[in-house]
Amino acid sequence: MQSLLRSALDLPGQAAVAAAAAAAPSVFNTQPWSFAVGPGGLDVYAEPGRASLPTASAERDVHLSCGAAVLNARAALARLGHGARVSVLPDAGDPLLVARIAVTDEAPDQVLGRLCGWVHLRRTNRYPFAPEPLPSDVVALLHDAAGREGASLRLLDREPEYQRMLSLIRRATCDEEAAVREDRVARLSPDSAPSVIPVGSLGPVPRRGGYDDPPVRDMAEGAGLPGRTRADFEPHPDLAVLETPGDDPASWVAAGQALQRLLLTAAEHAVAASFANQPLEDADLRDDVSASAAHYGHPQMVLRVGYPRTQPPPAPRRPLSEALRRAEG
Repeated sequence: MQSLLRSALDLPGQAAVAAAAAAAPSVFNTQPWSFAVGPGGLDVYAEPGRASLPTASAERDVHLSCGAAVLNARAALARLGHGARVSVLPDAGDPLLVARIAVTDEAPDQVLGRLCGWVHLRRTNRYPFAPEPLPSDVVALLHDAAGREGASLRLLDREPEYQRMLSLIRRATCDEEAAVREDRVARLSPDSAPSVIPVGSLGPVPRRGGYDDPPVRDMAEGAGLPGRTRADFEPHPDLAVLETPGDDPASWVAAGQALQRLLLTAAEHAVAASFANQPLEDADLRDDVSASAAHYGHPQMVLRVGYPRTQPPPAPRRPLSEALRRAEG
């Protein structure tokens, strides 16, 4: 990686930016990325071999995860006082190079610099939330966070859209292929080395059963892992859909950046989130998600948001050295 700019990252700065990128959320915590970091910035590469068993959304999920890493790197650069210029899919000859983040002499994004303080504190929360809905001013902040990255957040606060989404989530959960479920469970079992998500991060098993299940995916369904309890979830969780105007790899990277800015903004305001992307993993059901007249574009993520009652432990990260490539130049 080469830089012709006056600004440059020293070694501690390079380490901080890479560590922030690696702290991003990823689908099933697969961390499907690698990084080349140097004085001029950070390159983010997709590592599709780390993704879970292929589904209709597998390629999109990898790009979304890498987009979240890009946003975290931008936040770390801003925290260090640097501007950043992002080139998405900059090399047509290398489709695995998802983004190049170059250090610039421009003024840093002050909001991102502030949000960087939440990069290592944010958690995906699969535990029950408080029953109170988010206030309108907080919802507005989440809308704004998504909009700053070119995406839209559609809160499902009216009927029949709300019940329609619940039905799609439940249908997708029931229709999930056994091979996909078994692949996920194998990654979570105690025999995995290491486990993708620790038992403490899985959350409890919903006490209700059947068609009344809440929109919280049981990541370890059928695994019989010890140490899990049963619990009642909030009866009417806040659900939202993150959408983008386009639906190509560049749009998926943008969606990942929008998602992470939204999640960091949520964390700053004591709001937690988990994901109910089951309908997006089925091509036909994904079309149904966007069939509403109210939709703004192509659905990329389905979120459950609310005020948490429990703070889960952090999901494990592989050693940063394993995610680093040798920088060029």
